[in-house]
Order: sequence, then C-alpha cells, then structure tokens
Amino acid sequence: MIFRRLARDSAIYGGADFIAKILTFFSFPLVAAALSPLAFGALEFILASGRLLGVVINCGQNNALQRFYWDENTLKTDRPSAVSSGLLTQFFLGSFAFLILCISIPELYVIAQREELPISQSSLFLGACLMVLFQWNQYALDVTRLHEAPWSFFSISIWSRGGAAVLGVFAVVVLEWGIDGWIAGQVLASLSSLPIALFLVRRDLTFRIDFKWVRKLTGFGYPFIYVGLAYWLFTSMDRWMLAGLASVEEVGIYSVASRFGIVVFFVSTAFGQAWSPLAIKVRTEYPEKYREMYVNVLFALLISMLVVGGGLALFSGEVIGLFMPTAYSSAALPLVILCFGSILQSTQQVTAIGISLEKKVFIFARVAWVTALINLGLNYWLIPLHGATGAASATLVSYMVMTGSYLYFTQRLHPLPIPWRRLGAILFLGGIVAWVAISWVSAELVWFAVILKISLAIVCMVMAYFLLPNRTLNFRQTAG
Repeated sequence: MIFRRLARDSAIYGGADFIAKILTFFSFPLVAAALSPLAFGALEFILASGRLLGVVINCGQNNALQRFYWDENTLKTDRPSAVSSGLLTQFFLGSFAFLILCISIPELYVIAQREELPISQSSLFLGACLMVLFQWNQYALDVTRLHEAPWSFFSISIWSRGGAAVLGVFAVVVLEWGIDGWIAGQVLASLSSLPIALFLVRRDLTFRIDFKWVRKLTGFGYPFIYVGLAYWLFTSMDRWMLAGLASVEEVGIYSVASRFGIVVFFVSTAFGQAWSPLAIKVRTEYPEKYREMYVNVLFALLISMLVVGGGLALFSGEVIGLFMPTAYSSAALPLVILCFGSILQSTQQVTAIGISLEKKVFIFARVAWVTALINLGLNYWLIPLHGATGAASATLVSYMVMTGSYLYFTQRLHPLPIPWRRLGAILFLGGIVAWVAISWVSAELVWFAVILKISLAIVCMVMAYFLLPNRTLNFRQTAG
C-alpha cells in the first residue's frame, strides 16, 4: 500500500533527521559556550553565506534528476547517464566556485579584518570546502532516495551530520581550535562520507558526461536558483523586520515559537524526502490511476499534518508554559499560527506536482518571488500592530497564497480529480481546530480545557478519516 510505504520511508528519513538534529541541538550550546558571541556570530555568517552560494552551485540538479529519473520516457539504461551527468555538472560547478572563492580569500580576509570579525584565512578556505562538499554529498543522498534505499540514506546522513556535530565539539571544546576547528570537523565528516555515498550509488555512476542530459537537467533545474533565493529571503525577512519595526524582544518571542513549531516542519520534511522520489515513479507505473493516487496522498498528508500541527496548536500554551519561563508565554499565540502555516506549507509537495510534471518550472520561481513580496508587505503592515503574532500571521497567509497558487496552476496544467466538497470539509474542520486553539490559548494547565481540547481533537480526527476520498486504495506493486 502506497500509504504504508510512505509512512515507513518517512519514518526512516525522519529518524535520520531527528537523530542529526538532536546531536546538533546538544552540540551547539557547547560550541557557543566555547566561542565568544562575536566568534559564534562570525561562524553563523560563514555558514549562512555557504548555504546561499550553494543554491547557485546546485543549479537545481537534484530537483531535475528527481523529475526525470523515473520518468516514463527515461529508459533504464539512460539512468546512469542522467545521474553521472548531473554529478559531474555539480563537480565542475562546485570546483569552479571553489577556485573563485580561493582566489578571493585575501580580499575577503581584508574585509573581515576591517569589520573586526575573528575570521582567519583558514576559516574562509574551510568554509569554501564545506560548501562544495555539502552539495556533492546531498546529490549522492538524493540518488539513494531514487534508488529506494532509505537505510542507505539513513546511514550516510547519520555518519555525515552526526559525525560533523561530534567532530565539531571535539575540535572547539577539547582542542580549542575555535571557528577553524568547528568548520574543519564538518569538512572532515563530509569528506569521509562522500566516498561511502558514491559507493552506495555506484550502479548509476559511469563518470562519463552526456551533454544531452546536462542540457536537460540544467534547463529544468536552473529556475530553482531563483526559487532558492526567494525562499532564503522569505524565511529570513520576518526576523529582520521584527527587529527593525518592533523590538529584539519580539524577535526572541518569535524565535521561541519557531523552535517549537519546527516539530511540524520536521514531519513535513520527512514526508517530502519519501514522496519526491516516488511521485514520478507512481505516474510511470500506474498511468491510468496515478492522478487518483496523488489526490489520496494529498488528503492523507493534509489530515496527518492537521493531526500533528493542529494537536501542537491546541496545546501551544500548555507546551510553552511547561518548557519555557513565564516571560515567553506570549510565544503561544504565534506558535498556533505558525503550526497552521507549516500545515499549508507541507501540502505544496503535492499541490505543485502538475507544474513539475509539465516541466513549467519557471512558475515555481514566479510564485516564490510573488509570495516573498506579499510576505514583505504583510510584515510591514502587521508587525507594528501585533509584533511576533503579526510576523506569524504574515507567514501563514504567505504559505496559503503559495500552495493555493501551486494548486491553481496544477489544475490548469495537469488537473487532478479533487473532490472539492470533501477538501472543503477537511479545511473546515481545520478551521474549527484553529479557532479553538487561538481562543483558548493559555500557559496555565487547566484540566477542563485540556480534556475539552482532547475530545475535540478525537472527534475531528474521526470525521476527517471518513472524509478521505478512498480509504482502501491499494497498490501492492508500489509497496514492494
């Protein structure tokens, strides 16, 4: 059954992400304590710059490979050429960027000295190494997902990300190597995991470049550069604008809500890692039924995310009150809103499927930039009025616009047989949960309210289950 398959793979991918995040969660306080605030800020600046440049270096190759690998027009014998061409393209782009950065290191070092940042030339060199190694590792990891090898993904992910956390702490806390030591630990972990990752995907490696595939993958993938840049802006501007239009205290409130809300985003990411390599394969293997399957996946995803996100939203006040000091109690309401924003964000993985199938990827970039501009305007309007709650509301509306736009274009380009009344009924149930969560938000543990919320959650889950368009859809071949 496709849902069982998705649940299993999501659990494995999510498990790898969870373990890595736990190790990172416990390692960063140790690293931050060993570094000065200025040094820690400089480290974050190097990492953020590397992530931003990585979007350009990647050139959407990962997205393009996932689109074409299981495509009905891609022969089995062509897959090694596609994978190898994408990898070699990544290698050449990364090497070129690395060379440019190495040439620029003396000038970048002068700028760092002028700004009195504790950044050495070694830090800049290691940061450049980490940037390209991360992209190459991520490409190999995505190929393991296309190979339907979640345990290979799990082992490589734990080795690289978990090992990076351990080596980073050892270098900074024990060896006292500072920023250089932490980045060196990440580089060593990535460098050691890359050969293992390449070995596990060796059946698709020929180390011969096919320029037909280079043009095909790059032509499909390059718009994702603009998508990535828009997302980077979209996910960063709220904190900048909170600091400028409200106060740093509101940034702290919003950050606490975001940290708790990441639980919902974490579930969404785990699903996406399982779904993205499967989506095209489903279309290829079931050309007469795949649209119905997509609809069932969308409904199952929406209901599952409402259970996770709606559940956290209902008890946001109690959760904040249990784990945080009283000064952070005002983070409960932004957390409610961010939970429902993450629910809407998760649906993009299915609502955008028609755009990808029809290869109209320029729409992704246009929607992303329009959403970023809407988010900018909403933040400018709502933050002075409501602070962190306003920023959360801007995020919610932006995700609503984004997934709604994707669904609109999907229905125009590659329509899905969506039972709109059932979808409306599920969204209505979600609206009820949202209204109760906002109306009854409280940091105090009141058992009457808790029991009432639990009862509401159970009733809504039962009703939502019976709103699934097809609860018995079974495709055993896909589950194999």
